[in-house]
Amino acid sequence: MESSSNSGLPKPGWKAKLAGNPLAQVFSIRDFRLLWIGAFFSFTGSWVQNVCQGYLIYEMTKDESKLAYVSAANSIPFFLFGLAAGSLVDTRDKRHILIGAQILFACASLYMAAATHFRFVSYEQVILVSFMLGTIACVEAPTRQSVVSRVVPVEFLSAAIPIQAMTFNTARIIGPAIGGVLLANVGVPVGYLVNALTFMALIGCVAAMRADLSPATTERVPFLTLIKEGIKYTWNERRLRTLLIMESVTALFGIFYIPMMPAYIDQVLKIPNETPAGKLAIGNAYTAIGVGALCTLLLMTQITDAKRKGRFITIGMAVSGLVLWVLASAQNPWLAFPLMSVIGACTVLQFNTTNALFQTIAPEHLRGRALSAHIWALNGLSPFGVAILGTVARQSRDSSFGVFGSGIPLAMHIGACLMICGALYGFANRGVLRDLT
Repeated sequence: MESSSNSGLPKPGWKAKLAGNPLAQVFSIRDFRLLWIGAFFSFTGSWVQNVCQGYLIYEMTKDESKLAYVSAANSIPFFLFGLAAGSLVDTRDKRHILIGAQILFACASLYMAAATHFRFVSYEQVILVSFMLGTIACVEAPTRQSVVSRVVPVEFLSAAIPIQAMTFNTARIIGPAIGGVLLANVGVPVGYLVNALTFMALIGCVAAMRADLSPATTERVPFLTLIKEGIKYTWNERRLRTLLIMESVTALFGIFYIPMMPAYIDQVLKIPNETPAGKLAIGNAYTAIGVGALCTLLLMTQITDAKRKGRFITIGMAVSGLVLWVLASAQNPWLAFPLMSVIGACTVLQFNTTNALFQTIAPEHLRGRALSAHIWALNGLSPFGVAILGTVARQSRDSSFGVFGSGIPLAMHIGACLMICGALYGFANRGVLRDLT
């Protein structure tokens, strides 16, 4: 009997299957590969520095709120200047912005390497440098992200954006692990030095790109008019407004625990930071978050149906809130680290999907300004959540609030409740989130 399965036909080989995969298609674009490689090395160095700097601050102050204030100093420029930065992105050569920003980043890291090596570092210096770096980053971040739409055809954009986000999240796996080893064996100054050197990779890669990164329009428009136009468009576009509100809730209350990780390791997991085990645990915690984020990004490269993305964001917020609640009392590292992977997966699902939707919904001449609104919510609002909940953690350390606990656990429980409220808002606006094409 003849088979109906067409078994006589040749099956496509692995090369043909690979060629049809969105991941392979996007990486076949030369300029995208260069951008990816340069950003990956740069982010890896940044995570090495984050681990070393978190340890340095907590050892200098023994105050979790001081960790929060450094994070706030880095993010406040996004709140103050982030919406204006988008106008620069839309009207200036992106190649010049990116190269100039990397040079300034490297100089700041070299200064901190010298300050820690020769022991003239102070907490005030860390605050000042963090503020300066945040000011540069509020222009650099939307510039780098908007370059993706310049080098990748529009039909590949929904896959390219999560792939580009893998630079940050793959680095979040590797960088903290390297940072923990360096911290335990050679100290903080080397962490800063390594970060300074990695910025050279992105400079070289951006310089080698062939794409035209000049502004989309040379029309002279008053700067204030450009800013107002971007804000008005983003707020009046109901889909973007809904996504922006949900993202703001997560930025305020769903990721505040990340800069306070040394305090979490010390207070909840009961692993003293000054021990080798404590130093490695800090790096492992960041790595666990990155593992979850990377797994989600790999999945997202295969999902192109915009109608499902709003549902994913709402579910991700709800799961983040529930996991944050459990994480607040997870005293065993074997439980805490997998939970960090889950919450890392959920938050990157929301942030990256929102990023992709902002780029696909917004027209080209407004894309930089729309992306700046997304980055403003993510980075500009987060310092307020970090400062508020970091202060709650410090003030409540000697008190007890029953099942909510005290210190870091209390702050995490509050954040979890507010995240669930954000998910309920998304569910109430599910009609808007179905129409994201």
